[in-house]
Amino acid sequence: MMLAKPVVGSVMVTVAGALLLGGCGTHGARDEARPSQLSGQYVTAEDIRASGASSAWEALKYTVRTHRFTDYHGVPTRIQSDRGQGSMVLREDPLVFLDGARLTDITILRMIPANNLHAIQVLTGPDATTYYGTSAVAGVILIETTLGEEVADTVAVPDTTAP
Repeated sequence: MMLAKPVVGSVMVTVAGALLLGGCGTHGARDEARPSQLSGQYVTAEDIRASGASSAWEALKYTVRTHRFTDYHGVPTRIQSDRGQGSMVLREDPLVFLDGARLTDITILRMIPANNLHAIQVLTGPDATTYYGTSAVAGVILIETTLGEEVADTVAVPDTTAP
């Protein structure tokens, strides 16, 4: 089937590219689909209390079985999947989310008290890439705090209509 007469080469490439890339986006699916508690490892607040952890970092170290947590004198330095490096190109450290916001600096995890944690969910590569794309090939760690819902409920939206 011919889509268009090749009058100008760039027009043909643009039309073909738009048709090929139109169905490749994951943005909408990521917003709608969320992992269930049945995916990966799910750690409850009770499990965290039983571990004796005093911070979110310790809670991860003491309860998560699928990753290695490295620190230097108590300061978090690295999280690695137990499966090792899967690719020279793709990232080997998991994505970490705190109450839905992606963390780029894991050292903050030692400042979050363990008694503020509601749950931790760890998704391994296949499950993680399903929900978070190919940048999550090393897995995803989802941390929920008890404060996350409270903060979301108390955020005030400023009234911009007043003079």
